[in-house]
Formats: sequence, structure tokens, C-alpha cells
Amino acid sequence: MSIRTEKVAEEIKHKMNSAMSKDLMELNLGLVTISKVNVTADLKIAKIYFTLLGNKEPGLKAEEKLNNRKKHIRYLLAQSINLRYVPDLIFIYDDSFEHAEKINKILNDLKK
Repeated sequence: MSIRTEKVAEEIKHKMNSAMSKDLMELNLGLVTISKVNVTADLKIAKIYFTLLGNKEPGLKAEEKLNNRKKHIRYLLAQSINLRYVPDLIFIYDDSFEHAEKINKILNDLKK
């Protein structure tokens, strides 16, 4: 990634984290944290990886809810970020923390 795409990705990540905590509480997703943002070189598409804390729903259902509301989320992002074009948003559930917990549990079981 170029320096510009990295800066745009970091800015989107920062703005999305604040938007998730303030404006999207009506989705009842619990605590949504943006873990990573990948932006294409032409800044047209942003893949947003998120994790959930305190949520009983599966991650894929939360991903579906966020992707259904992406027009509204994109609108909120457009109000808070200064870009000529706001990228199209694609939400992807990041289950790497769950995998890390499983591996950690297996390793702890092996120690016993």
C-alpha cells in the first residue's frame, strides 16, 4: 500500500470506531471494534474488518447487519472525513481473536 492509502485507511478506521460507539447503537451489536481497514489503490473500496465484544449473536449475522446499513454508515463517514469520494464499504467479521483463544486453550491443555 502507498502512503496515501495507508493514511486514508487509518483515518477511516479512526472515524469508524467513533461512529460505531456513538451512532450505531440501535443495531444492538454490543461493542464493535474496527481491527483493520484495507483500501484499494484507487480509494474506491474499503474492506473493514471488525470484532465484537459482549455480543451473543454470531459474527456473520453482525456482518450482515452492518452490510445492510452500509449506506447510512457511508453517509456518516462522508460527514466526518474529507475525501472527494467516500469509498464503498465492505464489512468483514474478523475472527482471528477466536482462533487465537482456541489455540491458546489447546496449548494450555497440552501443558497439563
